Amino acid sequence: MRTGWVLVLTALLVAGVAAAAITANSWKRAFRVERVRTEGNRILADSEITALAQVPEHGALFDVDLYRARARVLQSPFVRSAAISRDIPDGLRITVKERTPVAALALESGLYIDAEGIVLPHPRSGSVPDIPVITGAFRAQDCVPGQRAASARVRGALEILTTSAGVGDDLYRLISEVYCREDSTYLLFTTESGVPVAFGRGNVAMKLLELDGFWKQIVMQRGPSHLRTVDLRFADQVVVRWDDAAQ
Repeated sequence: MRTGWVLVLTALLVAGVAAAAITANSWKRAFRVERVRTEGNRILADSEITALAQVPEHGALFDVDLYRARARVLQSPFVRSAAISRDIPDGLRITVKERTPVAALALESGLYIDAEGIVLPHPRSGSVPDIPVITGAFRAQDCVPGQRAASARVRGALEILTTSAGVGDDLYRLISEVYCREDSTYLLFTTESGVPVAFGRGNVAMKLLELDGFWKQIVMQRGPSHLRTVDLRFADQVVVRWDDAAQ
């Protein structure tokens, strides 16, 4: 008798589990993708990110393969990291961390480069960041979008810019151009009055600290329009030339 009751109870339990599974699946199928929300993007447009994710419009929310959608978003060279989650009852949330360009590369294709040296194409959204430009002796074939810059000269220029940002945003914004010479030395130009700064090579942090201090303590008082050249190639000193009026 007891065995019969056990079989009956087992059968009822199995039927209950099956019914619950069917109900759960039906419940999940009722949710559809009606909206996709993007967060963290400043370079890429919302439409670009949703296009990368390839989420079917009005498709079943729980049929979306989040892992594959994330992998597709990560194919963009501008995306450093990404996370995708369901936003019940009818949405998806795509959160990205973009690669932020710190300099433009003076090439016909209009490329950029981030702090890690990854070359970035021009964003299709059309936005043009206000950042320094790297010019001079380097080849286009050494700057492939999505890859780390192969040019040692470009990497050296990038070190100058990233170090300047570490010193302070004011110093980074002071530099409008880093010119790479054939001998792998560098010439900077300031955003204010386009003053040429002979940088040479090596001792990057020390030279930038000297430039920052000189600019804030001297140039901002006397005015950059009277400054003709700055030379940082000498140890522990800043050599400058003013125009006759400033003298």
